[in-house]
Amino acid sequence: MDGLRAQFAQMSPFSPTSTSTKKTTDLSDLRFLRSPHSQLLLIPPPFEHMDIVLQTRHLARGLERIQGAVDRKSSMPILSSVLLSTDGPHSVRVVATDLYMGAVSSVAAQVKQGGSVALPARTFQDIVRKLPEGEVHLAVDERRAAEIRAGRTRYRVPGASGDDFPPLPSPAGASFAEVDATTLLSLLSLTSYAMSSDDTRPHLAGALLKGDGKKLHVVATDGHRLSKAEARVSDAMLGFEMLVPRKAVHELERFAHHMRQERSGGGGAARIAVATAGPHAFFRSGDTMISVKLGDDKFPPYDRVIPKSQERVLIVGRQALCDALTRMSLVSSERGGAVRMTLSPGTLRVVGESPEAGEGSEELDVDYAGTPLTIGFNARYLLEAMGPLDSDRVRIELAGELDPAVVRPEPPGEIDFVGVIMPMRT
Repeated sequence: MDGLRAQFAQMSPFSPTSTSTKKTTDLSDLRFLRSPHSQLLLIPPPFEHMDIVLQTRHLARGLERIQGAVDRKSSMPILSSVLLSTDGPHSVRVVATDLYMGAVSSVAAQVKQGGSVALPARTFQDIVRKLPEGEVHLAVDERRAAEIRAGRTRYRVPGASGDDFPPLPSPAGASFAEVDATTLLSLLSLTSYAMSSDDTRPHLAGALLKGDGKKLHVVATDGHRLSKAEARVSDAMLGFEMLVPRKAVHELERFAHHMRQERSGGGGAARIAVATAGPHAFFRSGDTMISVKLGDDKFPPYDRVIPKSQERVLIVGRQALCDALTRMSLVSSERGGAVRMTLSPGTLRVVGESPEAGEGSEELDVDYAGTPLTIGFNARYLLEAMGPLDSDRVRIELAGELDPAVVRPEPPGEIDFVGVIMPMRT
């Protein structure tokens, strides 16, 4: 044994008597040393698979843009994570997906060493929101744990391999057409309330987006009401028809809102590029892109249910009618929320009643010269149709007590809107 020790001492570069010319003053480059008598002489320090430096506000903004695509209820843990992946020496891609919708945003960074890691979305975003302003340093070790340092604050967050993260679809070869972000936001806000919340009816649980080169149309219906909004566009390449699922519609609203806000300080109007490739649609603006798996179902022939003309026309102050409906809904049936509207020349009487809460009524002065009519509606349906409008007055077109009502802004605006609401028996 003593002989082996002596032989080992002679062979070791750390021995004072060693004749080796290898420099050993810096051990950071040595991973392991081998000898005939020992397989591993030096255990290396943890190897960092990714090492980046970012600005806190830039990382927080990137996470905010993609967080709507995170699947927080999935049984697959990787889908409740966000992927951080280096993209060259000066950029990091932040990615989220629920397998039906994906979002990716590029964040400026100083990349010391490339790599990728998947981190729990909620924990990571909460941490970044609370970090102090300035630089944040993120390093990933061989166990896929991310060390996050900002100032004197430090976290260590367990992660997963970026290779396990599902790939996002690519718009390679697709032709993009641009729309104004404010216009798209207005169209979605005017219609999204009418989407069905019943996922067993996928043809109704979303909105139809259609571009014909002259106009951009958005239509939604749940079978009890319908909303349609359209606006003129200048891009002749805007030719598509897609059924966008409900979650993606709300995410597009949020996306368009963020893009408009970022440009509100100057730099021109925000634009969103739209394209389709196979079963997916892509929406891109700046350094962020959203991909959406489109619905395969056929949207109903909506033009058939929009009345062409109505014999009774009522014009009333929008806010006054909204206030009256809100007050009368307090005593209407909780199950249906029905209110009764009685029209006579110059007057509209709104009544709410239920056996449990009692009854109430309110009269409004209106512009109406037709024959008397009593008709019932779900108060919430009327409120949601009128709420997004920016006109001071609304035009309500009626036929009979069992026929749908048509709601339009008065006077018409740049965006052509029509809401159709089926009546209720009261």
